[in-house]
Amino acid sequence: MRFLALALFSSLAFIPATSFAGIYDSPNMNLFVKSEHNSTDSITSAGIEFMAKNNYSNFGAAFTTALGSAEVFTKKGDRETFLTLDSGIKFGYFSDFFVYGEVGLDLIELAVYDDRDDHDYSDRYDDDHNNIDGYVGVGMGVDSKPFRIEIYARAREIDSRYWEAQNHGYAGLQVSISF
Repeated sequence: MRFLALALFSSLAFIPATSFAGIYDSPNMNLFVKSEHNSTDSITSAGIEFMAKNNYSNFGAAFTTALGSAEVFTKKGDRETFLTLDSGIKFGYFSDFFVYGEVGLDLIELAVYDDRDDHDYSDRYDDDHNNIDGYVGVGMGVDSKPFRIEIYARAREIDSRYWEAQNHGYAGLQVSISF
């Protein structure tokens, strides 16, 4: 299951513009930086987004992937720092003003199984932590070509085999340039 999800989400980063010919406008490509926070944690990322809309409508989808750095406090009070490779899909109304819903996951955690040798065999397989980190969110923004600015809120599942994040809600700001 892990490898199937990895294959599906990693392919989103490589969608060619010609695959939308005839059905969709040529997709816009956006380069962006974003920062999201809550009371104790932060995630800062840079990435790329491909947007596709139907020729006769402003409804569409955007496929995103972003490499970032996260600093998260655990339920035990420790600070964890790690890399993220968020990949997701946004569905919504995209015009000069836009709104969307989104879903995504961390491809690094999907690809790398975090297992250390300091626990016995039964503990490794009975532990229900270390789910694949994922998120769901909503956002809105303004697109004044070539610049876009958006705000969003996300609920994130962040954990490891040995810890779980203290907070799961994030609010963020993303600034993009379109090509």
